Amino acid sequence: MTCINCQQEVTGKFCSNCGQRTNVKRITFREGWNDFWSRVYGFDGMFPRTIRDLTLRPGVVARHYVNGNRVLYYGPVGYFFLMLTLYILVISFLQIDMNEMAKVVNPYAEIKEGSGQEQFNRGLMGWIKDNQRIVSFIFVPFYVFGAALFFRKSKFNLLEHSILVFYTQGHFQWISIAFLFLFKFTGHYFNIFMFAVTSAIYYAWACTQLYQAYRPGWAFVRGVFVQLFFWLSLFLFTAVVMIIAFMLNPDLMEMIRPSNN
Repeated sequence: MTCINCQQEVTGKFCSNCGQRTNVKRITFREGWNDFWSRVYGFDGMFPRTIRDLTLRPGVVARHYVNGNRVLYYGPVGYFFLMLTLYILVISFLQIDMNEMAKVVNPYAEIKEGSGQEQFNRGLMGWIKDNQRIVSFIFVPFYVFGAALFFRKSKFNLLEHSILVFYTQGHFQWISIAFLFLFKFTGHYFNIFMFAVTSAIYYAWACTQLYQAYRPGWAFVRGVFVQLFFWLSLFLFTAVVMIIAFMLNPDLMEMIRPSNN
């Protein structure tokens, strides 16, 4: 039998060269629906398999991809941006006020309504909402450099370290999306400390599965250190950007200056 796609000789149900089925049925509504369901939403399909295994064994998913298996799971970068897109769509669908949500996330920041600080925050949150993908992508290098620093024995290069970062940060968006619904209907959301701790535990757990050159407990601790490195370096980066912004536009300093009234 000859494959209808690559013209190679075939034995069995699938072509060993390109994966084309040998038993091709006529195009009908039922056949099209069954094919779509099995490829996209079937339990063994690539996307649901990726979701399942990133929930149960995220480090194993990253290890498979690093070791060269690129067909078993959804690609890390594609999954990362897909989840960001879904997160943004849910924000728009639920008509979430990012400024109100920011107040719940960081309740310790007391800002008077109508003040310059509130105007600055609204402008900043609006920019972040419009550039969510860029902002989230900027976070990745801080994680990657931290992983390269604390997992040097793994001999991974920077791109290989980034695989786990893209997968875990993308998958963590499911929790963020769930809390968007919680915020919409109850007004509650996890604060920034809770977010940091939960994210650190998930990433550190994944590190125990990926970085097999280390004992699991030691890999977990190093994963937590990567998270600490991320937050510290992000804070320093943000401080430098803010200083440069104030130097280029002194009016921003006046805008955020606390009012005596």
